[in-house]
Amino acid sequence: MPRVLSLMLLGLLSVGAQALTFGGLNVTPRGEQRLNLETGATELPQGGTATDARSGLKLSAQRLTLLPGQTLKAQGAAVTTKQGGTLSAPQLTYDLKAGTVTASGGVTYSDARLQGLSAPTLTVYLNTGFVVASGGVKAKTPALSGAALIFDPATVQAVLTGPYQVSQGTLKVQASTGHLLMVFGGNRVVRVTQTPDAETLARFGPYLK
Repeated sequence: MPRVLSLMLLGLLSVGAQALTFGGLNVTPRGEQRLNLETGATELPQGGTATDARSGLKLSAQRLTLLPGQTLKAQGAAVTTKQGGTLSAPQLTYDLKAGTVTASGGVTYSDARLQGLSAPTLTVYLNTGFVVASGGVKAKTPALSGAALIFDPATVQAVLTGPYQVSQGTLKVQASTGHLLMVFGGNRVVRVTQTPDAETLARFGPYLK
């Protein structure tokens, strides 16, 4: 009997595909929805799309798992942020309470200033817009690499942590340690400093780990 009950709980209740609202998200499944009676999670094995009007987030994934009021987990995900950034990743978790989107498993990211950025892990802080790539990062434009990169779209500034190197036109800079502050103008780095002032570093501080 316990085995039967367990199977009933873990066996998922399937319902037909229909749009649903989930913690401020509007979710459209591609196929069936499955309600896990034990965890309370709704699973979309064929994936679907999700939009968050408040944060401007748009997401499409091959598979989705939604836990009411807590998290949205996605596999094979593609995301567009309010600031116009796009990312794709094998694994992604949207923490609704924290307002963070964390992508992992080999992430690619691009926006108006950074093209072809790749990193093992990337987190978008939806409340502030900050983008944090870590675990060893590389980008095609501007050509750069570093231990981590923190980008602030509000000030179009980024901090690259060492060991780092940047190459764009006549700009060539590298170091084995420290922080490099980059200031963007359009899709180009127009100014860099290897000795950012304390006030600037304090603004990036919560994201420098």
